[in-house]
Amino acid sequence: MDTVNNMSQATTYPADNTTSSTTGARLVFSNIRKSFSDTVSVEADSLIIESGSLTVLLGRSGCGKTTLLNLAAGLDFPDQGSVSYDNQILQGPAPSTTLIFQTRNLFPWMTAEENVAFPLRNQGMAKTEALEHARQYLKQVGLESFAGHKPAQLSGGMRQRIALARTIATKPRLLLLDEPFSALDMQTRRMMQRYLLDVWKNSGVTILMITHDLHEALMLADRIALMASSPTGHIADILDIKLERPRDPEDPAFRTVQQQLDRFLEHETLLAEHDPTLESANQQA
Repeated sequence: MDTVNNMSQATTYPADNTTSSTTGARLVFSNIRKSFSDTVSVEADSLIIESGSLTVLLGRSGCGKTTLLNLAAGLDFPDQGSVSYDNQILQGPAPSTTLIFQTRNLFPWMTAEENVAFPLRNQGMAKTEALEHARQYLKQVGLESFAGHKPAQLSGGMRQRIALARTIATKPRLLLLDEPFSALDMQTRRMMQRYLLDVWKNSGVTILMITHDLHEALMLADRIALMASSPTGHIADILDIKLERPRDPEDPAFRTVQQQLDRFLEHETLLAEHDPTLESANQQA
């Protein structure tokens, strides 16, 4: 169901570039039903994503997480119910919104700073000013000394950081992430999580993120929406994560919540294994 399957080839709608921070968008899913091939694949009776929050959708494959993300972006629409963006029902692509998916696809013929400057130039910014802004965003992700390098000269993690810099350059009010770090090695993934948290704290952007990684969910989220598959994809529970930041995986409270999430996902997996019709139906979500 991915409408965009790459980290930097994100769908972006222009935002104001004159301030260093913004007010995150507020999303409300109301009485959502979305079907594929005459089968209800996902439903969400009430899900509110507050302005400036970092919410994670967590659940096994096929429970409708990406479908909800596409609805939030205004790239797809529910058969029943509505998605509101700042109290306005979405009837097209969500404004000031960026989607980020699993892999990166920087323009190979451009340098790092040119890649980051690209969306700013598209918004009408002069080349010299756009490149100056680009270098500042590269500095935020620790790559200012690599501004003149092309993607082929950089590691995968560095390219991912350039993609993140290009995303924050547009100053979105809503950032939608579908497992953006899943292709990275563990150390680089942890580093990208820290950069994402810094962006979130400094920008005020609202983030809605999909991950299958329990550790990642707990390190990042202030709310986790647990999605189940039976009888259709739906939100089974919403957990407010009250753990202090920066979070410590060795903290007993962290481990307690992690065990709770692990039990939930194990139950969902066992349920699917004992119901083949559920497994095949949810592959469409």
